[in-house]
Amino acid sequence: MAIAVDFREFTPADSREDLIRRVEQAPVEHAEALLAAYDLLQRLHEKGLLDLFNGLLSAGDTVVDRVVDVVSSREMVTALRIGLIFSNLLSSIDPDALHAVLAGAGKEPPSLLALGKQAASKDARRGMAAAVGLLTAFGTALSKQQSDKHT
Repeated sequence: MAIAVDFREFTPADSREDLIRRVEQAPVEHAEALLAAYDLLQRLHEKGLLDLFNGLLSAGDTVVDRVVDVVSSREMVTALRIGLIFSNLLSSIDPDALHAVLAGAGKEPPSLLALGKQAASKDARRGMAAAVGLLTAFGTALSKQQSDKHT
């Protein structure tokens, strides 16, 4: 046999009354978060960051155009490439081996013969070749920079 169902009036979840009720209850439910947000707003105002952000939003396309000009410049592209190269190199260095080398640097200095043996190893020669190559690249850049200044 059928059971009678109570009649309910459907109101959507985002009805105006529901939104008003939620806004009225928000300060009570989220008082700590609101105080933290007010504190953050006050600090941003004291440092002048709100004015800065307002100016950036007002300038809009001009700021974006300037940033794009700077980022797409030849110097910035080169700097980003060099940064990526060095970050890849740093990620391949064994931190434990580096720590052992630096920790051993404070002890008794090795003899010249021990240094010579260490310098003759394949890895040390590879590192010295890289260092000399870097010095050559820096020297070439400095030479080019000096010649550009004189012309």
